[in-house]
Amino acid sequence: MNRSIDKTELGAFAFLGIATIVSVLAAFKTELYYLALIPFGLMIAYMAVINFKVLYFFLLAVIPVSIECSFSGSLATDLPDEPLMIGLMLVTFIFLLTNYKSLPTGFFGNFLIVALVIHLFWIFMCAVNSVHFVVSLKVFFAKVWYVTTFSFLTAIVLKTKEDLKKAFWCIFIPLTLLIVQVIVRHALQGFSFDEINKPMTPFFRNHVNYAAILSIFFPYILWARGQYAKRSFARRILTLSALLYVVAIYLSYTRTCYLALLLIAPVYFVIINKLMKPALVVVTIGATILVTYLFTSNNYLKYAPDFQETIIHDEFGAHLSSTFEGKDVSSMERVYRWVAATRMFKEHPYMGFGPGNFYPYYKSYTLSSFETYVSDNPERSTAHNYLLLLLAEQGTIGLAIFIFLTAVIFIYGEKVYHRIKNDDDKKIAIMLLLVLSMVYVNLTLSDMLETDKVGPFFFFCIALLAAVDIRNRKLLKAHS
Repeated sequence: MNRSIDKTELGAFAFLGIATIVSVLAAFKTELYYLALIPFGLMIAYMAVINFKVLYFFLLAVIPVSIECSFSGSLATDLPDEPLMIGLMLVTFIFLLTNYKSLPTGFFGNFLIVALVIHLFWIFMCAVNSVHFVVSLKVFFAKVWYVTTFSFLTAIVLKTKEDLKKAFWCIFIPLTLLIVQVIVRHALQGFSFDEINKPMTPFFRNHVNYAAILSIFFPYILWARGQYAKRSFARRILTLSALLYVVAIYLSYTRTCYLALLLIAPVYFVIINKLMKPALVVVTIGATILVTYLFTSNNYLKYAPDFQETIIHDEFGAHLSSTFEGKDVSSMERVYRWVAATRMFKEHPYMGFGPGNFYPYYKSYTLSSFETYVSDNPERSTAHNYLLLLLAEQGTIGLAIFIFLTAVIFIYGEKVYHRIKNDDDKKIAIMLLLVLSMVYVNLTLSDMLETDKVGPFFFFCIALLAAVDIRNRKLLKAHS
C-alpha cells in the first residue's frame, strides 16, 4: 500500500527545492561556491530532527573518507564528519532532556563512564588554567563533541547486536574501498617506501594515520566474520577482507601497526586467562625502570643522534635497520619531541601548558643535540606519544587520571568479559577490548586520540563496553 506524502513533508521538500535554486544562483553570482552546500546542510538538519539515527550511521560512514581542511594557522576541521559531530552533539543534548531513559539505566554511574567523565572534567580544568586559554578551550569543546557523539549517542543508538552489525558495515564499506584505491595507487608507484604518503592523500594526512585506523578496525572485522554462517557470502567477503587489511597494513610500512597486529593474540590470551593485572604491572614496572634510567644523571643524552647520519631512507629495509641503530629520522624526531615534552612538564608540573598547547611552545624546550632533518615540523604534529603529550599539556594529574581510565578500561573490562553469560555479548566485549588495545598500541608512538580516524573508536568502545556491562548486570540480577 502506497503512503501519501503529508503537507509537512511536501512543505519541507518545497522549501529545500527553493533553497537549492537560491543557493546555487547565489554561489555563481558571488563566486562563493561553498554557498551551494547550504541545501545539504538544511537536509542534514531536517534529518536530525526527523530521524537522527540515520544521521548517526551516516556519520560513521563518512569517518574514513573525511578530509582534513585548514582555513588558517589556527582554524582547521575535518569535513564532513566534524560538523556532523557538532550537530549530533546538539541533537543528543536536546534528545536527552526529554528522553533521559533512552540511555541504559545507570549509564552515568557505570565505572567506565565515571572514569571517562573525570578525564573530560580535568581537560576543562586545564583549559581554564591554560597558558593559552582560547586554544585550550577549542580542544575542550572538540573533546566534548567527540565524547557526546561517540559515547552518549552511541549508547542510545546501538542497543542490539544487529545495530552493531549495521554500524560495522557503515564503516567497513567506505574504508575497504579506500584501501583498494590506496593499494592501486601505491602499486602504480611500485610500492615505493619514499612515496608512501602520496597514495593516502587526501583522506589521510600520512601513512601512520592510514595504518592506525586499519589496525584499530581489524578486530572488528574478526568479530563481524564470526556473526555469519560458514560458506555464506558475507563470511567469505569478510575473510578475504581480513587478508586485504593485513596486506594493506604491511604495505603501509608503519612499524607501530605491525606491532599492534602481532599483539592481538597475546592480548586475547591475557584477557581470557584473567592476566590483565599482572600484565599491566609488568608494563608499568618496565616503563618506570626505563624512564628512571634515562633521566638519572641525564643518561638520555648518551643517545643523541648524529645529525648527518640520521636521515630519511628510500627503502623500508634500510628504514627498519636504521631504527635499531638509532639513525632513523622518524624515530629520532620522536625522541626530539619527547625530550621537549619532559622539559615542558618540569615548568608546569601539575596542570601542564593546557590542552592543544604542545605545538606552540615545544620548540623552545627542545635540545639541539636531538634535532633532525624534519624538525621544522611542517605538519604541526605534536609529541608522538600520548602519555607524554598529556604530561606536557595536562600535567601529572592529567596523566594520572588517564592512567586511571586505562586501568579501568582493561582491568574492569576484563571483569565485565568474565561475568557475562550471554555468548553474543561475550564476543562483543572481547572485540571491544581488542580494539581498545589497538588504540593504545598506536598511542605509544603517536597522539592521534584527538583525530577523527582514531578518537571515535576509543569513545565508541568505552560506551558499548559500559552498555554491555549494564545489560548483563540486569540479566544476572534477574536470574539470581
